Amino acid sequence: MYKPMDRQMHIFDYTLEDTFKLDPNNRWVERAKLVPWEMAEKKYTHMFRKNGRPSKDIRMALGALLIKEYLKYSDEEVVQTIMENPYLQHFIGLRKFTNQAPFDPSLMVWFRKRLSAKFMAELNEAMCKAEAQPAEESPPEDDDDEPHGGTLIVDATCAPADITYPTDTGLLAEAVEKTDMMIDTMQEPLKGTSPRPRTYRKKSRKLFTGFARMRKPKSKMIRKVKGKQLNYLKRNLAIVDTMLENGGELKPRQEKTLQTIRTLYHQQREMYEKKTNRVDNRIVSISQPHIRPIVRGKAGTPVEFGAKINMSVVNGYVFLDEISYDSFYEGDLLENAIANYYIRFGMLPSKILVDQAYTDRENRRLCKELGIQLMGKPLGRPPKGTVPEIGKEDIGSRNEIEGKFGTLKTRYTWNRIMARLPETGKTVIAVAAFAMNLAKRANALLRLLRVWHFERRFYTLAKA
Repeated sequence: MYKPMDRQMHIFDYTLEDTFKLDPNNRWVERAKLVPWEMAEKKYTHMFRKNGRPSKDIRMALGALLIKEYLKYSDEEVVQTIMENPYLQHFIGLRKFTNQAPFDPSLMVWFRKRLSAKFMAELNEAMCKAEAQPAEESPPEDDDDEPHGGTLIVDATCAPADITYPTDTGLLAEAVEKTDMMIDTMQEPLKGTSPRPRTYRKKSRKLFTGFARMRKPKSKMIRKVKGKQLNYLKRNLAIVDTMLENGGELKPRQEKTLQTIRTLYHQQREMYEKKTNRVDNRIVSISQPHIRPIVRGKAGTPVEFGAKINMSVVNGYVFLDEISYDSFYEGDLLENAIANYYIRFGMLPSKILVDQAYTDRENRRLCKELGIQLMGKPLGRPPKGTVPEIGKEDIGSRNEIEGKFGTLKTRYTWNRIMARLPETGKTVIAVAAFAMNLAKRANALLRLLRVWHFERRFYTLAKA
């Protein structure tokens, strides 16, 4: 038996208002209420001239970056998802549902440039300062004394960049290939008039692929391959210089890459001749020359390549005190963390929980002068037959910041920063911290609502 198809109306015969209303309890609706849009708009407006083409508003720019952090999508996928989801359109400030793209995906790069890490840090403090405000524990006895209150947790980590694990032979092989492409670019207008200079692109590629197949190459073999690649690169750079002197032109991006390759060659040549593996400001990526090796000393990953971050946690909310692509000693930044705490909350912390890197003599002296309890092992060798009391409760409390690092690297995008420019990479790091704080605020509000509904229901039942 055949049942005829129902003659239903086409879905496009309906409008969104006829069939759909936003749920006020939806996560995107709740988060939209918590973002300080007005403050962000005041700061954002000063970045533009009074005349010229109107830009996208701050809610669309910041909202798109937050959506990217929560969903961990590419720029193209973010725009496509916004087109399909009315809740996301509400989050970025659209008043009516539309199936048109609100902006081109390439604008996401400009959003990250406009909303700098400093901008996001100020916005993060404005949103979280009231929620993280610690209670004053010790009122000052004299007018000159500063109030104390709350616990400050400080630690540092690295947000790895999206680069191939660097090796000297791999970097040199890539440099040879890129300089060969530059020669091709300058040779293009000269086709038929002069022969192309001789290079060793195929030999370099064959040498590197053969080396890469070796499971455990010995140091003698590594040095031999590195020396040959240096000679190939030296020849290519000499050819590029000659062609530039004769009127050759490169693309702007190639000119910037050429400067990076020159620096890379001098660094690798210096290490090769001195038989060392250390050099100042060592380049580990040709496409992202601002990336530096960050020695972490962790099991499995002793060295990471990306931005180093010094972070504070107060009452569960995170604040970024320092983001740098150059390695730094985190113990030197404890004073800055204390100063930032005082600026945010108008008081000094009663207790600071840190790891051993922050507990040097200078920091101990500073905390003693300020009347702050600094957690950590006593300096020097403990007396024979005694075990130093560190405080298990304090150690457990310090683990909170390790959990924040884990969440930012698994739930958010700190495990691999995909942005390639140094300023946009810092923005991605700051947006992720802001997104995590926003989610914490939304969850706290949801718990309060649940408690309120439970108490109201219990009161009604008790009264009945």
